[in-house]
Amino acid sequence: MRLPATLGLLLLAAGVRAEVPQLTQPIINTLTPIDTLPSSEQINQAFDDDPSVALATLIQLANPSAVVDRGVQLRALRALIHYCATPCTLADPAHQTLRAIEARYHEARAGSDLLMLRAALESLGVLRVPDDVFLLEAHLQHPSRDIRATTARALRDLGNTHAIPFLRARYADEEFDQVRLAISDALRVLGQPVP
Repeated sequence: MRLPATLGLLLLAAGVRAEVPQLTQPIINTLTPIDTLPSSEQINQAFDDDPSVALATLIQLANPSAVVDRGVQLRALRALIHYCATPCTLADPAHQTLRAIEARYHEARAGSDLLMLRAALESLGVLRVPDDVFLLEAHLQHPSRDIRATTARALRDLGNTHAIPFLRARYADEEFDQVRLAISDALRVLGQPVP
């Protein structure tokens, strides 16, 4: 069953268990490699060259309430970056899905839930929606150093200079080199010297 993107978003936001779309061999082949993210062309080919069907199905697969292999779910989530119009806006279905997933896993502390949060944060940074700076900045205080480092890289990718004060404040309090390096890189890219 294939749902329109907006219906998939409503199901995601409501936490309704969505029917998982049939995973044909081309879809499985596209969404199972672990070392690469498929291009939009590869994804579209798996969905009979129909980007709207590809987007709706990716939204369904990324849905945290869907019963699907977590690896496929993560790759579907990451593939959503190919389906946000340029420039991406808050209203775009791919962007709304990523924000809903971030909200669902906002409190994640371990395991595959933490991987879902990390993938959503990375993807939001890539989409470069300026208003995401405040959503992302909250994760600079996350207990996981991996999430803090991911957030710094997402803020770097976002390119919004409103992130500078948040990054500077976190740098001053950060004890892990992994996170300090990510923050330093973000500040450098944003045109600011490291404190």
